[in-house]
Amino acid sequence: MLSLMLRFLILSSLILWQCSPNRQTEIYRFDQIIVTKFPTNPPPAFPQSFFPEKANFLQSSEFKTSHIHTKEAFLHLETTESWEEIQRRIDLRVNQGDWKLIEKNSSESEVSYLLEGFIKKSLSIYLTKNGENNQLRFYFKKHSTY
Repeated sequence: MLSLMLRFLILSSLILWQCSPNRQTEIYRFDQIIVTKFPTNPPPAFPQSFFPEKANFLQSSEFKTSHIHTKEAFLHLETTESWEEIQRRIDLRVNQGDWKLIEKNSSESEVSYLLEGFIKKSLSIYLTKNGENNQLRFYFKKHSTY
């Protein structure tokens, strides 16, 4: 009886391990476009000071004009950091002066920011409540060729 119970526990744990979500990084490249599922690092175009301290990166994409210059980028992440703390971090970061707040819209479940940076850059941030986690989506666009 014990061996049957032990086999059942081992088999069920193997099945649960196989069914658990796979958070392995996947990278897809096509010419100047890079799409990453579960990236380990965000695209370098984003100021990391806007990010929560504990963030799980879900997806990112980049469109590069060359090997080093990013023209457009997207990042989707989730965090357990509180809704208020995330907004406070973004507001404090905007007040540092290198990004100018153009527009801020908020509702009960979403806050959106539109920011403008030096040399014709724009950054949009969308904060969304999603159960226990909060999700952030970042969009970056460089409007010049510098």
